Amino acid sequence: CCMIFVDLIFCLSIYIEDLVRAKIRSDMLRRYLSFSLIMFLAGCNTSQNNKALFWDDADSLVAQIQGNNIREHMIILADDNMQGREAGTENYDKAADYVINNFKKLGIQPLPNNNKSYLQPIKFTETRLDLTSPKMSITNGTESIDFAFRDEFIRSGGYGEINEEISAPLVFAGYGIISPEYERDDFSDIEVRDKILVLLSGAPPYFKSAERAYYSSGRVKAETAISKGAVGIVFIRTPVDQKRRAWEKYLPGLGAPGMRWLDNDGKPYQGFQELKGTATMSDTGAKKMFEFSGHDLDGIFAHHEDGGTGSFDMNISAHMSRKSIRREVYSSNVLGFIEGSDEKLKHEYLVYSSHLDHLGVRGDGEDNIYNGAYDNAAGIGAIIEIAKAISTMEVKPKRSIIFAAVTAEEKGLQGSSYFAKNPLVMKKSLIANINIDMPYLGFPVADLHAFGSEHSSLYSAVESATSYLGIQFTPDPLPEEVRFVRSDQFSFVKEGIPAIGLRPGTVSFDPDIDGAKELDNYLKNYYHQPNDDLSLPFSSRGAEGFVRSALLTGLIISDDENRPSWNNNDFFGEKFSPK
Repeated sequence: CCMIFVDLIFCLSIYIEDLVRAKIRSDMLRRYLSFSLIMFLAGCNTSQNNKALFWDDADSLVAQIQGNNIREHMIILADDNMQGREAGTENYDKAADYVINNFKKLGIQPLPNNNKSYLQPIKFTETRLDLTSPKMSITNGTESIDFAFRDEFIRSGGYGEINEEISAPLVFAGYGIISPEYERDDFSDIEVRDKILVLLSGAPPYFKSAERAYYSSGRVKAETAISKGAVGIVFIRTPVDQKRRAWEKYLPGLGAPGMRWLDNDGKPYQGFQELKGTATMSDTGAKKMFEFSGHDLDGIFAHHEDGGTGSFDMNISAHMSRKSIRREVYSSNVLGFIEGSDEKLKHEYLVYSSHLDHLGVRGDGEDNIYNGAYDNAAGIGAIIEIAKAISTMEVKPKRSIIFAAVTAEEKGLQGSSYFAKNPLVMKKSLIANINIDMPYLGFPVADLHAFGSEHSSLYSAVESATSYLGIQFTPDPLPEEVRFVRSDQFSFVKEGIPAIGLRPGTVSFDPDIDGAKELDNYLKNYYHQPNDDLSLPFSSRGAEGFVRSALLTGLIISDDENRPSWNNNDFFGEKFSPK
């Protein structure tokens, strides 16, 4: 360690002398000194021979990331003629061709063992709800009431029978969670076999963020319900979720297609066909249901908000029916890679991912094209520019790097799920994932969020990259949004692969701009709306800082002699890492 320090001081003295002679900017010196201190503190047990070569040329490397280039990709991918890039359509295929053409120009190669193709075709079952079909009523044996579709409940298409009809008793089962970590079992005092569960959305507020994110997942709740023999789930939105997303935001998506990829047996992966009785209630519909069963919903909310538990038979039954419109469709992930330079480590792969699809065309309003400028044309632009920068390196990173523009994220992380389970290379060779989804770049953002970084050694890579660039590295300001499990990085986590989701933060370089207010405005008024388009503001400075951080983070991971690892006793590491 002392020898490293001596060598470091010697190198610094020479470097500073060169800087003075060349009259190079003081901010470069500041960044170098900051990074050198990080390397000293972290490098006392690291050989000098392992120093990554890219740091010698880091400034010229990151300077290749230019905001106007990222914007150019957005202009093409979010144009009206792409018609919202919905998975399974020719418009998505046009966007895929655009990514492929960029890969070819940059010398990015198809993955080995993929027949020299950049495409990973996926066969899906697509389902959509016949909007004339859904009906829902409840009865106590002597009286019954009907619920109004749209105003009081919503449903989506199913993956079981085309025409589904079910009558079953309703049971309230809290959040529908079985958590050994908190010794919580919402099913311990109630029998739910052949019954429809009534569940609160989300997870208990006293759960830590990781556990809350995982147990809030509708898929986890569905898997638990099926394991208990339930035949349906009716979701009740808690006050937290009511505030987070207004009911009206759900309605434009009614009748939109859902997709599940087909496994080797031709079955939709996680289609949950066993759950015939599924619905989500509006606030008025939920109160109407609980009043009919003789229970105070506001009191139940307060009880569970305070950490209480308790499940009970509601002494009412539900009758539900729907018709689904079904077809098989194909859509493809776009995959390319740069081979690593180390003879041993080049057989390991870091994956940059970003979803290429968006919501397509919906409704018949004046503007019905969901362009997805920030969700996620900006993310695709980012990984293309990162690939471009790495392709120019004289000595490539030690590990190979895969660039994955994945499909059907908006259908439930489908493309990334398929790739993570069928990666076209040995799964154990995937060492980490960096996912870029919905980076809002409308102001000169000065900080970075890395969802999931606190769970693994990837944290230190993000910290080193942001420190070098003079960008703040801040924790997730909205843990209640459980964003770590809501984007493609979670598909890799479920396969035991450390992953992070990178997003710009809320701190602004411009003191006159409230970044938190700007992001909140985007999420409330533009996210998953037709006006997420090219008319929104764009900051080159914000884009450059964000994408440069993503580039350096990946290079640090790729050149580290040590493979990324989960932290000791980490929740996700314990749950998903191969034993």
